[in-house]
Amino acid sequence: MLGRFMRALGTTMMLVGLGLVALFFVGPPGGTAGNLPAEATPITTSTGDDATTLYLTVPEIGIEGLKVYDSSSEERLDESAVHLPETGFPWQEGTNTYIAGHRMGLFGTDSFLVFFRLNELAPGDEVVLENTTGGRYVYRVTETLVVGPQDTQVLEPVAGKSIVSLQTCTLPDYSNRLIVRGELVA
Repeated sequence: MLGRFMRALGTTMMLVGLGLVALFFVGPPGGTAGNLPAEATPITTSTGDDATTLYLTVPEIGIEGLKVYDSSSEERLDESAVHLPETGFPWQEGTNTYIAGHRMGLFGTDSFLVFFRLNELAPGDEVVLENTTGGRYVYRVTETLVVGPQDTQVLEPVAGKSIVSLQTCTLPDYSNRLIVRGELVA
């Protein structure tokens, strides 16, 4: 009896392990394209040259100098993180600089596990954006939200503040969006 149980347990563990390997190399069922808000600019498959306009550093979760494309294309999201073009930039007063990235991402790209640890950020943690001309913008995390994929008000600016919003999907089923917000301090 114990032998049968151990074989069944071993088989189950092997299948779970294979599923995790597939998740890392192929992505979750249905992909992670749901990362962008449903009402955001439609995702295109353009291969145009979307500019790298920002570099993201979040020391608390090990992100340093990550390329952020000014794009809502699926291809750029699969390469790294993206700044949604319809939202503001850090050098514009009173804007919400909205950056989306995959939770799991694609193995071998900058998107791989890029925002996997986003849920670990806490109030006071630092988020730094730098532009291509050397401008540096420091934010302090103020709040964490979980919203549905149809909840697009998270793209809007917050009155009287300049903020950054970092967005990824929730685990384990990718059904909602995790948003970490920070307010500009320097």
